[in-house]
Amino acid sequence: MHRHSFIGVSLLVSILAINPLIATELQDRVQTRINSVNQLSGSIAAILHKRGLDEDAADEIADSLVDGKEVLLTQMVDNLAMVLPHEEIVEHLSTIALHRKEIRLDSYDHLVNMVSQIKKRSLDKNTLGQLNIVAKLNSQLIG
Repeated sequence: MHRHSFIGVSLLVSILAINPLIATELQDRVQTRINSVNQLSGSIAAILHKRGLDEDAADEIADSLVDGKEVLLTQMVDNLAMVLPHEEIVEHLSTIALHRKEIRLDSYDHLVNMVSQIKKRSLDKNTLGQLNIVAKLNSQLIG
């Protein structure tokens, strides 16, 4: 019986030692997610400002694009980042915001159009398949 107690105590000590590490890692992930959400609208506004818009106008245009759905839009952009580099996506989103067009990252057709415009060529079957997966993932995020 002494052997079982030793194993139980060892297990308990291990769990107590690892638990703060897990909590710290989770807190870091949440903080990173919050920072990336703020960075998305801020990145769009910074690109617009760099293109010559007034800083306040750029912030307003970026805010109107995300329309209070920054977390959802950030998750959708993260899904799309498996097909395109994040910087190219944000650059294109800033153009969409500037022209006040609708953004539909849950629509396969819109994603194909967007990626075709960014890459400036027709898309191969592999990319189209990836975009189909991204469209499904993004539509699940919406509900």
